Amino acid sequence: MAKSEHRSLFAGFFFFLFTGTIYTQLTARLPAVKAQSGITDADVGVALMCMGGGSLLGFFTVGWVLRRLQVRQLLRLAAPAFLLGAIALALAQSALQIFVIFAFWGCACAYLDVSMNTHGIYVEVKSGRSCLSSMHACYSAGCLIGSLLGSAFAFLHISLIVNLLILAVVMLGFYAFFAGHLLPDPQKPESSDSADSDESASAAAEDPAATTQAEAAGAEAEAAPKKKSLIPYFVVFCGLMGMFAYTAEGSVAEWGSIVLHQAKHASEGTAALAYGVFACFMAAARFCCDHLRSRFGDRNMIFAGGILAFIAMAVVILSPSPVICLIAYALMGVGLAPVFPIAISNAGRSKNVPAKTATAIVSLVGYSGLLVIPPLLGFLAQHFGLERALLLPLCAIAVVIAGGFAFKGRRHRPNKRTA
Repeated sequence: MAKSEHRSLFAGFFFFLFTGTIYTQLTARLPAVKAQSGITDADVGVALMCMGGGSLLGFFTVGWVLRRLQVRQLLRLAAPAFLLGAIALALAQSALQIFVIFAFWGCACAYLDVSMNTHGIYVEVKSGRSCLSSMHACYSAGCLIGSLLGSAFAFLHISLIVNLLILAVVMLGFYAFFAGHLLPDPQKPESSDSADSDESASAAAEDPAATTQAEAAGAEAEAAPKKKSLIPYFVVFCGLMGMFAYTAEGSVAEWGSIVLHQAKHASEGTAALAYGVFACFMAAARFCCDHLRSRFGDRNMIFAGGILAFIAMAVVILSPSPVICLIAYALMGVGLAPVFPIAISNAGRSKNVPAKTATAIVSLVGYSGLLVIPPLLGFLAQHFGLERALLLPLCAIAVVIAGGFAFKGRRHRPNKRTA
């Protein structure tokens, strides 16, 4: 790999790490956001719903934006906007301000998601090696860093705005270096239509019968009815699997620190570790998922991981100990690690829709759950208590376990006789 390709690769790693760190830095200190703005659990749910709405707006408009900007240009704009939104949330003083800023933050996050993943594909194509899974693992590693930093700042009783400003100075220093090494959009290959027409013309000149056959074939092609391009049900199903996995993961990312601090009576510093522990073990598991998939198959991976996540979520609901809950969150990260990569991988192999379109559909359906799940969790927490509200992600994990049977088992390599 050339030196420039190495720099582009590490630039991709940085932006995934950047996003995970900023996102978890804020979610880990949601108790501080609640305290300074005076919002309730139900307001937190509405704010997260606004974030989901902003994300969907971003996903619907990113195609229009990318027709006017290159991927690297959008990535250079979306990353500072995401950081600016986090700083604005640290200054918000009312529920209305929180709602508006969360919507803006969600839109910036969607732009980041699409541009980061597209740039990762560019790196894979140029280098000829797979690296997108490692980039996603860097996002989880960033979540761990953000959680640890949030816990440290909380233990030191440093205000949220000072916390984020210190982080912004450090991140912008790295951003200034890596933003210059992003890959440009690849040039579109020249169309071969003209070459094909030249070859057809020369063939027709040599053989007049070829002209008659070509005209007949063209007439048949025009007379044949055009097939409608429909989205396969399995691609939508993969998106739903991603949505239920996001539901369980979101219960840790957005509510984990609040659950530990409010329901388990942990300190704010300990509570800030919730999503970091989850993300740490998820990242470690994802580095091993490709090997384990080839060994055990998608169905067994989802079933075993789902059972582990289900037991861990039940322990979080039932156990009064913050330490035991942190251990359960770690096991939950291991269990949920393979679900979304397997879902998006299977959707991308669909023969009836391009891989790029299938990936966008899975992401869109997966993120659409943010419009419903967070406010519903907030409503349940407000009226029935946080532990009972966690029965919702527990049911989501049960659906993931059942849905895993729709995927294939172990893929045996063909032997020489079969080949």
